[in-house]
Amino acid sequence: MKKDNGMQWILALEECEKNEDNQEYFVEYEICSEARIPAVLEYGNGFLQCHIFQELDEKGLYTYLVRIKHIQKEYKFDWSSYSKKGYYFENGLIGEILAIFSVYFQARFYLKAQITGDLKFRQRSEYNFQYKRSASFSNFEMFSKQDRYWAEKGGGVSLFLDKIRTINEDYHQNLIQSFFWYTEAIKEIGTDPQLFFIKMVSSAEALLRFIKISPDALEEKINKVIEVGFTKKEADEIKNWFKNRKIGQRFLIFFQKYSTGFFKGGKKRASHCFIKKPELKENVRRIYRARSKYLHEGKNMYVSSDLRGDDAKFYDKDPSRGMFIDRRNIPEGEKLPRTRWFERITNHCLKNFVEELSQSTK
Repeated sequence: MKKDNGMQWILALEECEKNEDNQEYFVEYEICSEARIPAVLEYGNGFLQCHIFQELDEKGLYTYLVRIKHIQKEYKFDWSSYSKKGYYFENGLIGEILAIFSVYFQARFYLKAQITGDLKFRQRSEYNFQYKRSASFSNFEMFSKQDRYWAEKGGGVSLFLDKIRTINEDYHQNLIQSFFWYTEAIKEIGTDPQLFFIKMVSSAEALLRFIKISPDALEEKINKVIEVGFTKKEADEIKNWFKNRKIGQRFLIFFQKYSTGFFKGGKKRASHCFIKKPELKENVRRIYRARSKYLHEGKNMYVSSDLRGDDAKFYDKDPSRGMFIDRRNIPEGEKLPRTRWFERITNHCLKNFVEELSQSTK
């Protein structure tokens, strides 16, 4: 069967670029975000346009208008265009765009409405998105007034789209799923920190199949005997055990490899509240263990609390050295970083992953 695993927005852009005779049409979307992003995005010779549409509303959201060009053509069902390993993303082309925007801007985006038709007849479809307003004291960068622009010197989000477009389509399915879980995770910030960690871990896990690990001594020893002493079905099951056994190790390697450039700064006050580069390994492992115990044992996570006011941006962990709840002692060794820290380092790693793949195609 034909292999075609490219993201939908890339395929649509390619159709526009090679279009000569077919009629063009546009679909418009209204999207919302807590972040105010001025200027105008125009990408792909008018294929994608975006600008602010409405200022702050009663929910604390800004509304943006996204306009996407399409080619009018007749689609015919063709079995050769489908396979079990083909591309699928439930949220469609606009979902891809919003996920990319979320990762690039470190901001939350919500689909509000879709508008189709021409000047004579326009049809508007509303989306009842679930907006969870975060606690006012969270003060994360994504809720701040930090500078963000649709058009920036050096390329900005347009350059980020260019980089994704150059990536081999073998990576597209996993990459967009990673971006999707990132967007889902940041929507839990300030509301449900445990769900945040579950979803943000999934964002990294979506890319772990690309992290290569050599067999260790135990695996090499087992591989020597499974082909002789076991049936094919048993051997496949044992190999699958080892594959799952390495997920946690791949998770750690992902952050060790792609966190390059993340750890900056010298000596700080309350140093025990900051995570330094040598402490990355322990904290990443702690997060993965806590996520697994939550899912498989129903064990609650011990998450560092968010601090109030401007202090929220200064610490990776809260200053507690453990805690007592009811009749249970929870040691400091089980405490997870604040959600802000894990969001920032995951975002940094995702962008480095994209950068590496885009450079490998040159």
